[in-house]
This record gives sequence, C-alpha cells and structure tokens, in this order.
Amino acid sequence: MFPRFFRVRVGLIFFAAHLLSISAKSSAPIEKPNVLFFLMDDLGWRDTGFAGSDFYETPNIDKLAKRGVVFTKAYSAAPICSPTRASLITGLYPARIGLTLPRGGDPEAILKSTVQEKPCTWIEAKQNKNKVSGLEAGPANQRTLQALSATRLSTDYPTVAKIFKANGYRTAHFGKWHVGPAPYSPIEHGFDVDEPHVNSAGPLRPGHFGPWPEWEGEGAPASMGRQIDDVLAEHAVRFIHENKERPFYMNFWTYGVHIPFQAKPEVIEHFKAKAKPDSLQRNPLYAAMIKHTDDAIGKVWQAVEACGLAEKTVVVFLSDNGGVNNQMSGARKEFEGIPVTSNAPLRGGKGDLYEGGVRIPGFFIWPGKTRPASECALPFNSVDLLPTLAEICGFQDLPKMDGRSFVNALKGEPMAEAPLFIHYPHYGNFTKGGAPATSVVFGGWKLIQFYFDGPGQKHRYELYDLSNDPGEKRNLSRSHPEKVESLREKIAGFVRESQAVLPIPNPEYQDAVESEFEGMKFQLFQPELLPNRKYPLILCLPDQGGGMDNVAFAEFQRTEMQFGKNVFLLASKNSVGFAGLNEKMTEGTRNGDDAAESPQSGKLVQILKKVLQEYPIDPRRVYVTGAAAGGTATWEMVARHPELFAAAIPVNGSSSPGHAARLGNLPVWIFHGKGDSRVPAASAQKMYAALQGAGSTAVKYTEFSGTAAEAVEEVWRTPEVIEWLLQQKQAPTPRSSATKPSIP
Repeated sequence: MFPRFFRVRVGLIFFAAHLLSISAKSSAPIEKPNVLFFLMDDLGWRDTGFAGSDFYETPNIDKLAKRGVVFTKAYSAAPICSPTRASLITGLYPARIGLTLPRGGDPEAILKSTVQEKPCTWIEAKQNKNKVSGLEAGPANQRTLQALSATRLSTDYPTVAKIFKANGYRTAHFGKWHVGPAPYSPIEHGFDVDEPHVNSAGPLRPGHFGPWPEWEGEGAPASMGRQIDDVLAEHAVRFIHENKERPFYMNFWTYGVHIPFQAKPEVIEHFKAKAKPDSLQRNPLYAAMIKHTDDAIGKVWQAVEACGLAEKTVVVFLSDNGGVNNQMSGARKEFEGIPVTSNAPLRGGKGDLYEGGVRIPGFFIWPGKTRPASECALPFNSVDLLPTLAEICGFQDLPKMDGRSFVNALKGEPMAEAPLFIHYPHYGNFTKGGAPATSVVFGGWKLIQFYFDGPGQKHRYELYDLSNDPGEKRNLSRSHPEKVESLREKIAGFVRESQAVLPIPNPEYQDAVESEFEGMKFQLFQPELLPNRKYPLILCLPDQGGGMDNVAFAEFQRTEMQFGKNVFLLASKNSVGFAGLNEKMTEGTRNGDDAAESPQSGKLVQILKKVLQEYPIDPRRVYVTGAAAGGTATWEMVARHPELFAAAIPVNGSSSPGHAARLGNLPVWIFHGKGDSRVPAASAQKMYAALQGAGSTAVKYTEFSGTAAEAVEEVWRTPEVIEWLLQQKQAPTPRSSATKPSIP
C-alpha cells in the first residue's frame, strides 16, 4: 500500500556481505560520475539569489543553480538539522530511525526512540531531572507525553558512504555532522576522510573564526581570524586535487549559517549600506554570513573546474531545514531584535511543521541530463536524495529505502507525485512552540495532525490548500472533512510502515482552571508556560445561547488560531444578564444615551484583576472580545474600564454612541455579521462613525454576510486579526478611567 516504506533491519555481518555482492555485480565498466553535495545549515527557502532574494548575495551558488534544475518544492525530512542529516545519509525517514531531534551531542548513546514516562518542563530539564534533554522538555501543563529521540545514528544502517565506497568511490565528509561522535562518526559510517572530525551542533569552539583547538592542524595561532567555511573549503580543494583521477563522493556540509552570529566587519558594513528598513530580509550580519559560505562554495567549485571535472560531477545543493525567522539574539547589540531572515510568504521557520520550517532551497546538476536553468515543481524530500544518486551512478542491489529516485524528474520526464511525510513528535522550542505532530503533503494539500492537542485531548487537525494558500493562512479542516480523512489515513499508514514512535496523552493534564466568583463561573485556559515570561490575556464574552457559549468560543479560538500556545484565555461560563444588557444597549443606541451598567461588569472586572495578580500575565496586553450579547458586554467593559484593556474586538454587539468619548484612542476592530437580525448593521455602523467623530484613529470596521456565529468563525480564522490584536499594547502610563466622564 505504501511502496516508499520498507522495514529495514540490516545487521553488520549481513550488510558487509551485501556490500561485497554489490562490488562484484557492479564490476562492469561504466562511467562513474563524481558526486559533490553542498548542504548549508539553517539556510531559508528564499535566502539565495536563485530562490528570489534581492538582499543576500550568493553569486557562486546562483551560478551553479543555472547549470541544473531547481527544485521549487524541496522539503527537509524534519524542521531541524540532525534528523534531516540522518535521512540524507540513509535514505530513511527520521521516524524509522528514531532520531527526531538534534541530540547528537548528548553524552549518552541512545539508538532507539522511546516515550516520556512523565512530563518534564524546561526548568526541570535544566536541572537534569527525568533524564530528558532541554530539547525534549515541554510546557508545565503539557497535553502529551512526547517522544524521546535517539542520540546517535546507528552504524547498522546502510549509508551513502558505505554504498559509494562499495562501488569503488573515494568518500569524504567535510563540515558539520551532528548525528554522533565516534564510534558513530563519519569514519564509522563509511567515509574515508572526515574533516574536522568533530561532532558539534554548530561551528567548532570558539565559533566561525579560528583558531579551533578541537580541529587537528587548525588550532594554531596561524588560524587566528580565519573563517571556518573558508578553511573547510581549502581542505576540500586538496581532496579534489588528490582524487581527480578516480571517482569520488564528497559532502561539503557547511557551518554557515548556524549560530553563533559572526561575520567579518567589512562585509557586515557592506550589507548595512544595502539594507532597507522596510524589507523583510534586512539583517546585515546574517547576510554577511551567507556571503562567507557562498565564497567557500565558490572556492570548492573552482577546484572542480580547474581539475577538468565539471562535466563529470553531479552537484546537489540543499539546506537541512527552514530559515530561522526569530529575532536575532546573542549578536552585536545593533542587530538584536532584527529578524534573522524571512521565509515570507511562507509561514513559520526552523522548528515548525509549517512550510517556512521545512521548505528549503535546492537544485541538481547532472551533466548532459538536466536542462540548464530549468525547474521541477514535484515535491522532493531529503529522503529521496540517496536513491536518486544511486540510480544516477548505476548502482544495483540497493538496500530498501523510504525515499524514491527522482531520475525521471531530473531528465524532465513525467513522474507521479507521492505523499511527502514529516514526523516531529516533540514540542517545538526553536520557535514559539507547537504540539507534537506529523504532516503530509499530497496533491497540493497539506494536513498537520497535532497529537492529543484538541479538546478532550483528541488529535487536532490543520488543513491547507497549498496551491491557493502557500502561506497557510486559512485552516480548512472544518469545511473539508473528507480531505482531512483522506490525508489522515495516509498519515496512519506512514506511522504503521515506518514504525514511528508516537506521543501519548498525559494522564495528569488539566485542560483549564475552573472557578467561581459570586455566582459567576469562569474558566482560565493556560498557555504553555515558559520561565521568566509574561503572556497576553484575552477575556472572552460570547453570546448567551444564540451562537456559541463562552467556553466553546474560547476553545474555538484556541483550536483555530493556537491561541492557547501563547496567551491566557479567560472565559465566563455563564453570561446571565448579558441578554438584558443587550436590550438596554440597543435602546440606548436608539436614544443616543448610555445604558445602565450591568451587574456582570463589576464581577468580571474583579475576576480579571484576581487572575492578573495570580498568573504571569502582562497587564499591558489584556484584550476583550465577544459575540452578540457578549459583543454588547465587550462594549460595556471597554467603555467603563478602558484602563484595563489594550484593544477590543466586538462582534455583532449593540452599543451606545455615548461610549465613544470614553474610549479615547483605544484600538477597536468592529465586526458585524449582517445575517443577524437581533443587531442591525446600522447600530455597528453608527458606533463606528461615533468613534471616528470622537477622533479615534485606531478603529476598524468589517462586515460579513452571515450570522454572528458565522462572523465569529470568520474572524478567528483570519490570521491578520490575530496579528493585529496581539500587536496592540498599552502605553507605559495606562489609560485611566478616572479621567473619563462619570457613568450615569
């Protein structure tokens, strides 16, 4: 049913015999091309000239890209480095290998993946509790017990180096490895040469500039100030010259552009002069790092040309995961806070299963076969590289692999699409967080299955039409249940075939804190708490039975937009009095007067203040939203207590224009579903005009054709709304209701 997946259990003795048989069967005289594989570290999808960047300068990489076919939909097998590297080495999915996190530097050698026995927070991981690494820690109140990754790539697996070596190739690895130190280094995995023979996550200590005491021959003062990829290129050039008369396979896996963020001052200055403050890609330091690595790649290719090997060498260029789109930290102060890069229009970055975390730049050069300056739009996964290279080189009797050969696509011939899977059973702590998940891309659609992350600890699904929504802005899982089910079945088959280790529900998880104050019940949904961090809070005041109840509304917000990952949600469980308030507000709107304050308002304010005192909440980032009767209550809350809120989103709520003067310049985005007969559009439009008349420059207005409940769904499925809301922040001196007119 899934021809790409095979169970692989090859022992050392069996594989040694297998390699001898390969050697014997491949003895027929065939021309063997060299293979040169450039792998950059953390390079984003658009971080090269050939991929569309007009800020970064990659002339050497771009020159090579023009010689071959560019894969416009290349994917890494994981959103982080080591699992992708393991897939490139073996042609197997990280899920099958069990190496799903970059734990290659851990002191303990673990060859199989398991599952947590109990939750472990990031603080506990720092204290070395539960024998869980910091990469495998989760939120304090995590829904799942996540998978624990292997820390080494077992030498039992067939590898690219073993296969090429058995077919008469000289093999070399230059650069980053990070799937295990000796006895799991490149040497034990079949490479004849390994430089610098150090298993580090990034460049060797002290960083991108030498000397490097761990690197034999490069620890002397003579290496002072030299750039690491440039020195690596010198070693690679020497290898090319020494082996120009025989076929070779060579990895040139750069240390750029992994942290630490370091570059030559004069190159940084060049990009500072070029950077535009309104450009998405504008970080001069990161741009300089890319330039250094491009120079090193150019130096290696010059050696290939100098030896007359350009037409005899297959070239591959890839990155190991998506670009880092977080704000830069740990660098020169002037660059702190500038995004490292931008993967736009794709969503997310390194550590995410969204496209920005797994889409990578890539191209192939196969002299005489690939058409120069051509493109291939067929989705390509890093597990596909080894089968492709093996067929290019004419190897026979290969071990079973998860990947498939792309030879037909390289030659421009028709080739059917196959499902593309990425398994990341961990909380994402490289970016803003994310639940353990598996994704599948097929037929222009993408489904992400978040394990036990929905209401009642059920799986949560996000479905995207990548053909029309490459930025994954609109989750279509509710409107296309048949597509969800079809792709979910493919994920289930992948999990079975790859024998992937899955997270399990955390039996100690509590979905929300429930409490009561003077007869008013409420629930507090907590985010995944990180140490020394304060979070925004959204007060949810939906309808009384007319659409969604309050708790359902809060759960809807969290499910649709992952609010629960980054904010607190405070939802009142009973909106008694809101309907009456709605009637009073409507009457007040007709008369142009203020309605009397609801008794619920005072209770809500006291509950809110209590929560603000007891939880790590940023008091300058408190928001309120509601629908229908709850929308009316939203107007009342912000009119009578504007000092508490940074912004408001009322949906189909009645209001009094008399409130406008009290709101000042409070950011308000009014939404109205015209299909709701209880609150005519004229009411919302009148309030919008009143706010504008009162001098507000922070008011927005949007109409929908449906009911209040439908308007709610539309609002919270719109990422721009979420981005707008969470960007609002009170001034250092908060607004004070004491300066407002008294409420009659």
